[in-house]
Amino acid sequence: MATKKYCGAPDIIVVGGGPAGMMAAGRAAEQGAKVLLVEKTYRLGSKLLITGGGRCNITNTAGPKEFIGAFGKNGSFLYRAFNAFSNNDLIEFFNSRGVEMRKDPDGKVFPASDCAESVLAALRAYIEHSNVRILHNTAVTGIVRSSGGAAAGVQTGSGVLSAGKVIVATGGMSYPRTGSSGDGYTLAQQCGHSIVPLRPGLSALESDDEFVGQLQGLTLKDITIAAVVDGKTLVSRKGDLLFTHFGVSGPAVLVLSGVIVDALATGAKAELSLGLQQSCSPREFEGYLQKQLEACGAKLVARYLKESMPESFAAVIERRCALKEGLKCSMVSRAERQRIAAQLTGFKVRITRPRPIEEATITRGGVALDELDPLTMESRLVRGLYFCGEMIDVDGITGGYNLQEAFSTGYIAADAAALKA
Repeated sequence: MATKKYCGAPDIIVVGGGPAGMMAAGRAAEQGAKVLLVEKTYRLGSKLLITGGGRCNITNTAGPKEFIGAFGKNGSFLYRAFNAFSNNDLIEFFNSRGVEMRKDPDGKVFPASDCAESVLAALRAYIEHSNVRILHNTAVTGIVRSSGGAAAGVQTGSGVLSAGKVIVATGGMSYPRTGSSGDGYTLAQQCGHSIVPLRPGLSALESDDEFVGQLQGLTLKDITIAAVVDGKTLVSRKGDLLFTHFGVSGPAVLVLSGVIVDALATGAKAELSLGLQQSCSPREFEGYLQKQLEACGAKLVARYLKESMPESFAAVIERRCALKEGLKCSMVSRAERQRIAAQLTGFKVRITRPRPIEEATITRGGVALDELDPLTMESRLVRGLYFCGEMIDVDGITGGYNLQEAFSTGYIAADAAALKA
């Protein structure tokens, strides 16, 4: 049974009804604050419903060190947030509200139902029973400040909504149809905050290589994929790669996309190098290949390649290696063998750009971290103003890390705001 809603002005206004905003609103109200949640669309959690392909990968079973590492150079900013509300806390949060969680072998955590709706329903029930008021279809256009400069409410198209504290949790710029269109960054800039340039994160990548269209729909499984910038390998991961009509995608590609996007922004040449032969250098594989070809004798090299890999990919390898039509395995020269070995251990895909930020899984960049208190998520420039979730300049790899960040930063922002309310 829902609690009767409070009367009068709220203590705290939360702007944005995504994961961070719902957690912040529910937690602040649970702590005794009167909370108003303002959402510009007709429903809460629209983007949450499409995460993990609709299955909602809420967090990961990784330990604290791995969690921080998943966010790269900015990960240390999240120590306090993950300590205050950890992955185990989040799992217990949902378990205690009737949403059983399943831990997969790779560390990803999903609702046992594999249904994001169950996660959203639990969050909605949480804020409902915590006495949070919700204002739908209302866009916030500015932060109202007191004569002393502190946050004192928000400006909407219908007028000013007053409050003692404001938590901004409007999300990034990806999937704007769900309401994440970057409004919060404008609010932050109006208050004097610096915005680290916004870029697509966990993004598929485009290529202008002519073979891409021929390989559309092909998945190469469990291969080594390396990000190569100006001829130098910077980082690599193992995983699956999917060729699409525009280029490449797949979990490992998404994780490597940040390095590629940053390199392209500087004008550098960026490629992905695909190693189909695991843990094998071109020279090592050449020796193995020589024995294989000798054993095949009169068999055509084209047939050998098609039996060793997907047929469409074998055809591309043939062209790249400039192999003569009708060439038999026993007649392959050393130079031809070296070319084949080089392609199978380091097949290059030229990358021209990421997919548009609107299609990215997350937004990279955001409110500069040196302008926020990592213990509370409060602005160092405006008292009583807090930022959380995708608004701030942290971004993690795939696997549930980014949703955990949203919940954890929303949680500590709520605790701090409620304490001062």
